[in-house]
Amino acid sequence: MKSDGLWVIAQKELRDHFRSRKFLLIFGIFLIITVLGMVTGVAHYNKDLQKYNERQSVIDEDESEVRCGWQKPSIMTVYMGLSSLITIIFGGAILGIAMGFDLISKEKETKSLKMLLSNPIYRDEVINGKAIGGVMALAIVIGIVFIVTFAILIISGIVPEGDELLKILVYEGATFLMILSYFALSLFMSTIANDSGTALVYSLIIFVVIICMGMAQGEIINQIIGDPPAQPEDELLLGSDLNSIKVIEERDYKIWEEYNRKSDEYQNKRQSVSDIITLFSPPKNLRMVSDKMICLGKYYPGRYNRPEVTVTDIFGDILKNIIAMIAFPALFLGLAYVRFMRMDIR
Repeated sequence: MKSDGLWVIAQKELRDHFRSRKFLLIFGIFLIITVLGMVTGVAHYNKDLQKYNERQSVIDEDESEVRCGWQKPSIMTVYMGLSSLITIIFGGAILGIAMGFDLISKEKETKSLKMLLSNPIYRDEVINGKAIGGVMALAIVIGIVFIVTFAILIISGIVPEGDELLKILVYEGATFLMILSYFALSLFMSTIANDSGTALVYSLIIFVVIICMGMAQGEIINQIIGDPPAQPEDELLLGSDLNSIKVIEERDYKIWEEYNRKSDEYQNKRQSVSDIITLFSPPKNLRMVSDKMICLGKYYPGRYNRPEVTVTDIFGDILKNIIAMIAFPALFLGLAYVRFMRMDIR
């Protein structure tokens, strides 16, 4: 007969999370960060909207003026401040790490894991139940955050229209995946560490490495692909008066064409390496998703021959980031599962 231990453990973990002072304190801080970010975003949005209305009242109805002028600010700009606070102050990462670093290590410290497995329960139900309980708790947290942010929008008189609600949901989902990534990471560390303190240190080390990798991304790219190609020098003819000017006497167009080709190749390689590094960083992926959502509509048709960016284009562009944010927690949850199943419990 199939054991019901999986859901029993999952429900117990869910209750334990919301009874934990540590969890509630960090969740409270995360909620405060969310409110502050939304209030800041609403203020910026209202200021941009006021400027837009002022411009609309003074410009004529000439099509070229409108197309090259100003568009109504997107509601997603409200989330710009929120995204910055979440990724810079690390509220989401701390919440995820705090939820997972002692799930297994605490059981080993108190010797309760051996007692738990002495019951008619499968070992995989223990690790899966703890993981599911944590995921459920995170889902509830993000659900509460979504309700709070949406309520702030409504109270401020900002009503999402058309695809704005879909973009907000995508952003909230990306936030959930970022926090889940750190939860999965800390859960894995909890399985390989002998005590909770060591698991926390391991989690924080990886966390710092991820953050530093994002901050030093430019230097890392330079070390991988080297310096950019040297620009050809122009011949200079200097006059004798104070108004001497730089004059290009001769230019070898073949040299400059070769330089432009190498420069384009260098920039393409640099962008490719940058994209790869970004895929390994949950905060960078979240920032990429939020920036793409915010920048939708920033390109105006008819201006500098830039094509209009559609919702389909944006979602196609962030698909790789979403996949990376799913793969990161899936990897560490899988590693935690394998490690726990092979763990010697005495």
